Amino acid sequence: MKFEIGSYHVDVKRCQITGFGDVTNIEPKVMEVLVYLYSHKGEVVSQEEIFNAVWPKAIFNPSSVQRCIAILRKAFDDDAKQQSLLITHPKRGYSLEVPNPKSNTFKFVLVGGTACLIIAAMFISLFLNHFSHKNDFSNLLPISSSSGNEFAFMASPNDVYIAFIRAEENTKHIWIKQLDTGMEKRISHQPADYLSLGWSPNGNGLVFAVREQAGTSLQFATLDLVSMAPLEQEEAYRTTDYLISSHRLDWSNDNTVYFTEKHRESSDTQLVSYNLITKKKHVLHQSKQTDWLLMQSLSPDHTHIALGFEAGQNKYRVDLLNLDSGQLKTLVTIEDGLSGLSWHPDKQSILMSKRNEILSVDLQGRVSKLPFKNYQIVRDASYSYSGEEIFMELVKVDVDILSAERENIKSLKPLVNSSSVDFLPVFSPDPSVFAFESHRFGQKQLFIYEQGQERLLFKNSDNVELFGIAWSKDGKSVFTASKDTIFHIDVASNKMEAIPHKHSSFYLREAYHHSDALLVSYRSSDGVGFHVAKFDIKTGELQEFEAKGERLSCYSMGLDESDNIYFSNASEVFKRSDTGEIERVWQSQTSGIIGVTTESNMLFVTLEQDNHYKLVERDLLSGETDITWIGNKDGKMLINAAHDYSQFLYLTEPTRQKQLARLR
Repeated sequence: MKFEIGSYHVDVKRCQITGFGDVTNIEPKVMEVLVYLYSHKGEVVSQEEIFNAVWPKAIFNPSSVQRCIAILRKAFDDDAKQQSLLITHPKRGYSLEVPNPKSNTFKFVLVGGTACLIIAAMFISLFLNHFSHKNDFSNLLPISSSSGNEFAFMASPNDVYIAFIRAEENTKHIWIKQLDTGMEKRISHQPADYLSLGWSPNGNGLVFAVREQAGTSLQFATLDLVSMAPLEQEEAYRTTDYLISSHRLDWSNDNTVYFTEKHRESSDTQLVSYNLITKKKHVLHQSKQTDWLLMQSLSPDHTHIALGFEAGQNKYRVDLLNLDSGQLKTLVTIEDGLSGLSWHPDKQSILMSKRNEILSVDLQGRVSKLPFKNYQIVRDASYSYSGEEIFMELVKVDVDILSAERENIKSLKPLVNSSSVDFLPVFSPDPSVFAFESHRFGQKQLFIYEQGQERLLFKNSDNVELFGIAWSKDGKSVFTASKDTIFHIDVASNKMEAIPHKHSSFYLREAYHHSDALLVSYRSSDGVGFHVAKFDIKTGELQEFEAKGERLSCYSMGLDESDNIYFSNASEVFKRSDTGEIERVWQSQTSGIIGVTTESNMLFVTLEQDNHYKLVERDLLSGETDITWIGNKDGKMLINAAHDYSQFLYLTEPTRQKQLARLR
């Protein structure tokens, strides 16, 4: 928005006043005071009216208004003793007298009384709907200036500030930073497990989620951006059955906040709205047993919400929800991850974060990639309100591989320790050798670990997503899979055979003993869960077997020497014979099964219960069962075991370095 006051030109978006060749930058709150006076030019408005418009819900402080008036007088060179533009009316207020007024289209928008006064014309309507669609983003610049992790950012509605969470020394606080100057200030009073943020439409408040021991709460604070300080804080909503799982919170003009929740017990997800004034909550969409709702993004005109789902093995879907009709339609389905959604200010496209890429999808479902150089994980890439920049969180993740012997389970030995993600270690038939996937150098590759050394096994030149590792029974070759190809790699020579398949992504589990086939977990056609399946390497056929259990039908699976299939849900282990008969062979008193294998008529089941790992050894002939403690979870995840369970492989908990950046 731009307008003129005498010989001065005012650029609201840039917070600039230009006159006689000089440009004066002023603070956003000062500009808001000017916009309010301009919308009531020629009228006397009281200090209380100005304050309620610019600092809604804050306690009246006349000095804040007086300070802004003084700054404006200086910017307009308007002598307080010989006032010509900004007129003081003693005990009544101020008026803006504009000489030779020109026609303008600025309108003042009031929603829900003075407590909810929204200068929407300033922040949205007047300058977000009149811009060109920039698509040549290439210059990636840092925003973060701290060594701490910074995440869950939200840009203010005028692109002047950014709010974010900073984690330092095991504490989290909410901060606000002025983007142009780098000036920042902590606004949270106490450290807490802050999760996500959302700006009010007028930029005068923040809503935020806090994870607590008994659930999560939704809280909000009003802000004084002149001093960059919170004025008051209030809890709006608390839940013990659900966890607020949104990456960010969407605060609409009518004081409704939209966010996603995940049920603590069932992991079912839902989209909800909560009104900060009426305290009413509404469930707008539920996902039970099928898709997992990951995130939401409210359109600039507040009429639609984009929903991001995990919709199958390596499938992610974006749907559009019409808030008026409740109609839901699919916009696009992508692969290889979804970690953020953001509408373009023109409402005609949506930004999608995917691993180290940023994609744009228009409302016809056409997808294009934004070309820029980046090798870190992108999370929550979001357009600025002007559409001229893209803000994002860049994440560097480090995961290492550890080992321990059963006889000395407490003694952990680091084996693979790069500065990247090293994961999915799988023992060969020889327990001194394992294969693992690594994402170092920006590539998804397979390595072999043997005799204390690592060597590259599969270069993966196309950098496709990989789904599982399976060793041949003789230990001479390794299988891995992409969404449409099985890669068969000879361990000694590194020679690779690519075997195409026509099926969607499935996950490799184990090679068969007596046929050229692979045991895989496969997403069922009804989308409800994953099932056991057999992939024939020679014919390319996939034979899907029925499995039991809810949601994730097969938590783990394996083959015995006769190629009978053993599989589990969270608490039961089943056997499927080659004739198709299914019988339950063991049941845990509690859930927590994470692994199932067999060896010489012995069933091995690994359990995760509370903070401990346990190994169940059941003699399938005699029925005798032993349960052994095999360590606790502190800082590590049990991922694989040697065939005789003499050794175990673990992953360290991921360490993440999160920084904020802007793409111009």
